[in-house]
Amino acid sequence: DALWLFPTVYKYVSEAGDLSFIDEVIPFANKDEGTVYEHLKRAIDFSAKHLGIHGMPAGLYADWNDCLRLGKEGESTFVALQYYLAMTIMKQFAEYKQDRDYIFALEESQKKLEKIIQQLCWDEDRFIRGFTQKGEVIGKSADAEANMWLNPQSWAVISGLATEEQADTVLHTVFARLNTAYGAILMDPPYHSHAFDGALAVIYNPGTKENAGIFSQSQGWLILAEALRGHGERAFTYFMENAPAAQNDRAEIRRLEPYCYGQFTEGKDSPHFGRSHVHWLTGTASTIMVGCVEGILGMRPDFYGLKIAPSVPKSWEYFEIDKDFRGNHLHIVVKNPGHAESGCRRLTVNGKEMKGNYIPAEVLEEQSEIELIMS
Repeated sequence: DALWLFPTVYKYVSEAGDLSFIDEVIPFANKDEGTVYEHLKRAIDFSAKHLGIHGMPAGLYADWNDCLRLGKEGESTFVALQYYLAMTIMKQFAEYKQDRDYIFALEESQKKLEKIIQQLCWDEDRFIRGFTQKGEVIGKSADAEANMWLNPQSWAVISGLATEEQADTVLHTVFARLNTAYGAILMDPPYHSHAFDGALAVIYNPGTKENAGIFSQSQGWLILAEALRGHGERAFTYFMENAPAAQNDRAEIRRLEPYCYGQFTEGKDSPHFGRSHVHWLTGTASTIMVGCVEGILGMRPDFYGLKIAPSVPKSWEYFEIDKDFRGNHLHIVVKNPGHAESGCRRLTVNGKEMKGNYIPAEVLEEQSEIELIMS
């Protein structure tokens, strides 16, 4: 759970430009207090001290998937990828703090973790789901059931661990194997006769919940992953497949209210394919927002400014974005005369051309007119 701190704190600091937050003193849950930087250091330290048999973070009670119990000493590839991203983010905070020794330690730990994941978790055209504490491999291509899982693939891209070739390969495999008219299913094929002891999803009918259902939150990660690779067509396709407002012509199938996401939609192996469940009880809205705003629209702030990197359908010739950013109002016009999915030919801020697609915060004015020409 502590690994969710890293993208959360990074996004707050980057959006607000409030680097002083890293030195704010905040209580710990049980006793004592420490700066935000100390909280993050302890989160890294916790993962470093709780490793499984292969040197990846130990599963403890569960990862994001409550129905995937790998055992206390089991290892989740998904969590390992979160840990890899956490160290990337932590290095940026350490650089701000000029904590050189800690940067070196993080680099060494991250290289070691990367080597383990690449050697043990890459399987032909996908990353496996993980290892049980008994050493069983979950999600390998030769498995009779559940041989392809969604979240390790999207997070391999989001974390930055996957090579460019691996990233495009896993996203292609997801689209070919897991995508449906209502979004990508969590894994395939469903568990039925070959579930391991910790595969609690087998209690659900095929295509339902964690047993090859379509989890809405996972669509947000997939949208972001495709957008990070510049795949605008697929990023927008995944958004539209799962968007509640895009399904009003199928209300008798979806059943759920048209103004909110459900936790999951029944997958292709269910006789009720397309029916959605569990409204409101989900982290989907915020995750989809990140996928759409940072991914499709390409609004990607960092400590010192804003990168604009849209990933959109080729048919989008022109669109506008209004964004309030650190006390400034940005009116952004994006032109796509060449019908590209991604790329930047030229970026100007109040008539001044920028280097690449990055805007340093100091060049922004209270009212900023921004134009990006895609290539």
